[in-house]
Formats: sequence, structure tokens, C-alpha cells
Amino acid sequence: MDLDTAKRRASQGAEWLRANESDAKEREEYVRGKQRDPWAPEGIGEEHQELRKQSKANWVQLAVFAPIQRLRFEGIRTGHGKDVDRKTWQNFWAANRLEARQTIIYESMMTHGRGITGVWTNDKDSTRPLVRPQSVRNVYLHPDPEDPFELDYAVKIIDRTDAAPNGLIVPAGVRPATKVAYVYDRESWVRLAYEGGAWVFEVGGEHPLKQVPFVTSDYRPNANSEIFSPVAPLIPQQDAINTIRFNMLLAMQFSAFRQRVVTGFDPVMRDESGQIVYKKNPDGSTFRTPEGRMVPLLNDFGRAAVDRMLVFNGDQTKVFDMPESNLANYVTMLTEFLTQFFATSQVPPQYLLSRMANLSGDAISGAESTLTSLLGELKRYVQEGWVETATLWSRAAGMKEPDPDMELLAADMEVKSFGQIVDGIQKLITTGFPRRGAWEMIPGANQAKVDRWEQLAQDELKDDIARLVKEEMPDGDDLPDSRDTALQLATPDRRLDAAIQ
Repeated sequence: MDLDTAKRRASQGAEWLRANESDAKEREEYVRGKQRDPWAPEGIGEEHQELRKQSKANWVQLAVFAPIQRLRFEGIRTGHGKDVDRKTWQNFWAANRLEARQTIIYESMMTHGRGITGVWTNDKDSTRPLVRPQSVRNVYLHPDPEDPFELDYAVKIIDRTDAAPNGLIVPAGVRPATKVAYVYDRESWVRLAYEGGAWVFEVGGEHPLKQVPFVTSDYRPNANSEIFSPVAPLIPQQDAINTIRFNMLLAMQFSAFRQRVVTGFDPVMRDESGQIVYKKNPDGSTFRTPEGRMVPLLNDFGRAAVDRMLVFNGDQTKVFDMPESNLANYVTMLTEFLTQFFATSQVPPQYLLSRMANLSGDAISGAESTLTSLLGELKRYVQEGWVETATLWSRAAGMKEPDPDMELLAADMEVKSFGQIVDGIQKLITTGFPRRGAWEMIPGANQAKVDRWEQLAQDELKDDIARLVKEEMPDGDDLPDSRDTALQLATPDRRLDAAIQ
């Protein structure tokens, strides 16, 4: 990649990221709960403004995190044996803290339609290359014109604050931050700094990854590898729900109770000639406000109470009650809008706890069928992404690449009773199903735990065999001094008996 090409690609990537910045930021803010206030006419008071703030309930976050909370991987199969699997899991997954950081990629996929993972060599430890989640607001990925599912090049834009010669960070007001672009293709990379309105070369070189070092996990891409955000269609629905809640709060504040109304009553005090009587100062002069207005005196309205009677002057005065508003209509509409929101986002109804109660595990599992289908779909998307990530990681580490049918072992997060799981595992083992494969089905099991369980099972088997051998050895004979020796002395029949026990 020559310098002119790198500069052109950096400019194109920076322009694309700038054009999509506002939409991406809005989606992230809606997920985090920073949403637009419900509509209200201009000039509303402070009390109404407070109700607008209270009316916002963040349902978008539930739609994003409900599926990814159940999306977790706990093991890996490279196709090269258990030792390679264990080493890859330790250096690839555990060393990069992906047990927790994997959620960042899934959140980006559910928010923007794309999760991005970056892979790069590790100068400190070549056996543990770096794997990091990336932000769609910082990384531009340009597809290959001939194959849109392959990347032609990538540009990562960051703002780097210049450092003074002594190493201290210079405040932004003293020296502006420098925009830096990292441009990658299949063989090389270049770092450019944006200074004086132009891109300036800083450093560059080749890399061993044989492809652009970014991997995508896309949500329902089309044939052109175009992505669509799952959150975007939920934003208008979230605004509508907030508006309903705002109107409900207004009704609760001002019309949720019976109100007494008086008509035909003039509270302004008048003299015998019918002229308005105004407030006086102690010296007898007419009182005026700072704006110069005179203040009329008002007749006593009276105070409503159980032991009081309200009496008003004038034969046209009428007193009556206005009934309270029926808030059930608001509740019905809010529930209907929430149901549509849940259906659109494939969130099961039990997340709205008032809709379901006293249900068995089977009933809840059936209610979660749509979420289970979505979760299975997401697993396929991220599985392909992790396989490609592991391939790049192996190249960066100088290791043999995993087989194309490599897979990550996803945790089973479906709703089941533990008794059902144990009963099913026991039946599988009795039919000859491998014990290790059955143990991997236990909730929370990962490769490290299964390895430990397998070792414990072998130790217990050796203890049982050693005990049987000691029981059958003639008195005076030398007894084996270790479990391994006892295991060698035991007959095949005794080994089988011990294994069954």
C-alpha cells in the first residue's frame, strides 16, 4: 500500500465515519437511556418539565440485553486435539479477557447491526496476540468490490492528544488534539496523523495476518453484506411509549381525582357604584406592583371541608363536580404498545411480570420460543465471527490454523429445571454417550471445569480399584503403594466393577 493510497483511504474512512456519527450516537444513547423528551407545547412550566423526565422508561435496553445475556461461549474445539484446544482457550480467550469482553461485541451487533473484533500481534508475548472489541464509530470497513463479504481495507480513526516533550499531556485548549488514522489492507498497515489540514505519514509496515485484521459479526446481512440496526425501528416505538407515559402522568397529576368547579362567580370586590376596589398602601395611596399594575381586592373563596359550607355572591353562581379521568384507558394503551414493542424485538412476555405468573419451567420455555429462535440465530452469526477471529489469532501467534469446522462451545442458557438436566445426562451416559460430552451440557460448564471433573473422576476410579485390590490381596503379600500400581494389578473384571460402582 503506497502512501497516496493510504491517504485517500484515510480521508474516505474519516468522511464515512463523520457522516454516520450522529445516527450511531443516537442508537447508543437510546440503549443507555438518554432519549428524547416526549412532545409538549412550548411554554410549559417546570412541573410539566419534571413529568417529561419521569415519563421515560428505557425498554430499548431490555431488547438489546435480553438475548445477549444468554449468549456466552465456554469452550473451543480447534480440530487438533484437547491439548491444542486447551492452549488456544488459555492464550486466545482467557488471556484477552473475552469471557467478559465478548458482550461488548454482541451489544454492538444488537445496537448497530455489526460487532467488530480487531486482532493484532503482541510485542510483549508473541504467543498471546491481542484480540480487542472495536467501536463502529471509530472503524470503517471497506468491502471488496468483487466479494462484499471480504474486506478490501479498513481505517481506524482515533483522536490522540499531543504530548509535551516532558511527557505531560498538553490541555486541549493549549494545543488541539491530533486525529490519527490507521489504514490496513491484506499485507500492510500505515499510521497517519492529520496535521495542518492534511494527512502526514508517521509509521507503517507489513503484518502476518494475510487479510485485513478486523472481523465482523453482522446481524442479518443481505446479499450485498449490508447491515441494518435492530435498534433503529425500536426508537419510534420507544418515543411513543414515553409519550403515553407522559400523558398518563399528566392525567394523574391534574385529573385523576374529582374536582369542584364554580361558574358565574366574580371574585373581584366592587364598591356601591360597581367600581373595582384596589389594594391600598398604609398611607392610603393605591398599591402598585413593580411593573406599575394595580392589584384588585378579591372576595373570600371559602375553604372546602366536611364541616364548612361554601356561599358565593350572585344569583348566577353554580357549583358542581367534574369526575376523575379513567386511567384504565391509558394503562390499556400502554400495555398494547409494550406488547407490540416486545413482539418486534422478540422479547418474551414474562419480562413484563404483570402478564405472567405462577408458570412452570415448561410454560416459560414455551413462552420464550421467539427469544430462543433469536438466540439461535445470533449464535450462528457470532460463531462464524469467532472462527475467523481464531484463524487470525493463530496466524499472529505463528500457530497452525484451526480447521474450518472449528466451533466455540456455547453455554446452554435455555430455561430448564436442574433435575431435568441431570436426568437427561444420566440417561445419555447409560446409553454409552461419552461422559465428557454429557458433562459439557451442565449449566455453567466450561473446558477448565470439565477437565477438572474428568480428573476427579479418574482419581476416584483409581481409589476404588486400589481399595478392591487391597481387599483381595492375601495376607502378607506386598500391597501396592500407589493408585497407579493398584490400577495395573486390578483385573479387567475388577476395573469394570469399580467403574460401574
